Amino acid sequence: MRIFSFFKKPKEKIDIKVPEFPTKFISKASDDEIYYERAEYIDDRYNLDDCFDVKTKVERILESLRAFDKKAQTILHKYYFLKLFAKVASRDAKYNEKMITVDKQVNRMKKIYDEIKKRADVLKYLPEEGDFDYNELFMKINDLFDFSRALFTRLSDIQKQYYQNLKIAAYSLCKNKTHQELEQLLKETNETIQQYKSPQEAYDFIYYNSGELIVNTVKALVDVINESGIKNYIDAYQFQYFLASDDVVALRFAEWIDLFNKLLYVIRNTNRIDYNSAPLFSQYYRQLETRYMIMLIYNEMGLKQ
Repeated sequence: MRIFSFFKKPKEKIDIKVPEFPTKFISKASDDEIYYERAEYIDDRYNLDDCFDVKTKVERILESLRAFDKKAQTILHKYYFLKLFAKVASRDAKYNEKMITVDKQVNRMKKIYDEIKKRADVLKYLPEEGDFDYNELFMKINDLFDFSRALFTRLSDIQKQYYQNLKIAAYSLCKNKTHQELEQLLKETNETIQQYKSPQEAYDFIYYNSGELIVNTVKALVDVINESGIKNYIDAYQFQYFLASDDVVALRFAEWIDLFNKLLYVIRNTNRIDYNSAPLFSQYYRQLETRYMIMLIYNEMGLKQ
């Protein structure tokens, strides 16, 4: 769903200070911090040497595809994370060429994986003694593992070379998202920035015009928590936990970070609540998250060497 209604400037009090410019007080994340949870990438080679009937061959093929799916999740998460912050990469003459190559390789990996999955889906309908080349399919699966390892290494090299200034706040927003969610956030962020002449202009608009959305998002979250009836959640996370007042005109960048740290913490720790079934909060949160993403990008650009 594309959300652009929030571009209309809300009627807010315009008694505000000039927005602060990017500063270097935010800690940067090291490469290990950025992907330490997703960096387990063990070499896997599968074979059919100990499979002596159709059933065990099919099971081994499906097992290998499940293993590859986990690898693909890791690769695509890293890929979309780097795409999200492409505007802040410390570029040289080869950066664009490298990213174009990666784009092509990601698309190729997806295509090959889809083709293999379609062939594997046929296995459940084959007779016990069907005419099917299991070894050929397995060779394709192992080739895909090899291809994905090389792609993962390429992405890691790009990250280390061009993304040295990323702050922990950038990673905190993205680390628990699926790659599909990162892809959607990338799409919405790019579409939003395109409404302005520059990230600076987008930053200024967001700084001056987000007070009402901030308050609405927090109120909607608190309403969902109250409606859950879970006492320890209700006692811990009332409005004042997030904001000192509902009269929000503008937040400094450090206050944006503090607010999102609280939002992410509460959402993660109130896991008995299904926030996907709270459409009003979800709508407000997605709008606010996109704005916060642009704030992060702008401030990351201010740190670029």
